[in-house]
Amino acid sequence: MVTQMNLEGKVSLVTGGAGGIGASICEKLAALGSFVYVCDIKGATQVADRINAGYQMPRAAPAECDISDKREVKATYDRISEQKGGVDILINNAAVYGPLKSHHFPDISYEDFVKTIQVDLSGAMYCTLLALPYMKRKGWGRIIFTAAPMSSSGIPSPYLAGKAGFIGLTKYLSMKYSQGGILTFALALRHVDTPMIRRVIESRGGDVKEGIKAMHKKSLTGRMITPEEVADIYAYFVSTAPSGVSGAVILADGGITYLR
Repeated sequence: MVTQMNLEGKVSLVTGGAGGIGASICEKLAALGSFVYVCDIKGATQVADRINAGYQMPRAAPAECDISDKREVKATYDRISEQKGGVDILINNAAVYGPLKSHHFPDISYEDFVKTIQVDLSGAMYCTLLALPYMKRKGWGRIIFTAAPMSSSGIPSPYLAGKAGFIGLTKYLSMKYSQGGILTFALALRHVDTPMIRRVIESRGGDVKEGIKAMHKKSLTGRMITPEEVADIYAYFVSTAPSGVSGAVILADGGITYLR
C-alpha cells in the first residue's frame, strides 16, 4: 500500500498560485504540511490568507512576482532563502493565454509570441535554475510542470509552444538529476474547468454557460478535469513517488487526443 508522506518541513513554490489550478495546488500542499509560497503577479495575498485561516500556524505566504522578469524571480528566491532556506517543491504552473485576437499563424506578431513564451516557458526556466542548487545540497527535490499536449485544437500557438516545452524539460531534468533525489513530473492538460477558460469564452463573445457545456461535451469522459483533481495528482507525485519514478508525462485531456 502506498501512503502519502507528511510534507512538514518542506517548502513549496507554486507559480500561477492565485489562479484556479494554482490555488488548488497551494491548498493541497499546505494540507499535507508543506509551507507554500503562493507566487503570482496578483491575488497571491488573498490565497495565502485563505489558506492560513484554516490553521493555527501560518502555512502560506504571498510571493507576488512577474516570473518573466529574472530580477523579480531572483528577489523572490532570495527572500525564500532568507526565510526558509530554499525551495524543496517547485510547481511550474504559471501561464498566460497570449493575445486573444492574434494568437494564430500567420496573424501573430513576433513580439506577442516572445512575450507569451517569456511567461509560459522562460519563467519556469528561471525558477528551476534557482531551485536546483538547494535541492542538490539537500539531496531531495520535486519539480512539476503543468504542461500541454503536443497537439492542438485551437490552443494558441505561443501557449502551446511554451507548455509543450515543459515536456522536454521534464525529460532532461530527470536524466540529469534523478540520481541525486530530484524527481520531475509533467501533467499535460487541455481542458480544465477554471475561471480562465470562462474568461476566454467571454472574450470571444460566447455565452459562458453554453460554452462550458460544450467544453464538457468535448471530453469523452463527459466533463472537464477540475483544479482539485489536478492538485490531487500533483500531491500524489510529490508525496509518494519512489526514487525510480521520474521524467513521467501524463496526458489528461478527457480522451480528446487519442480517442477521437
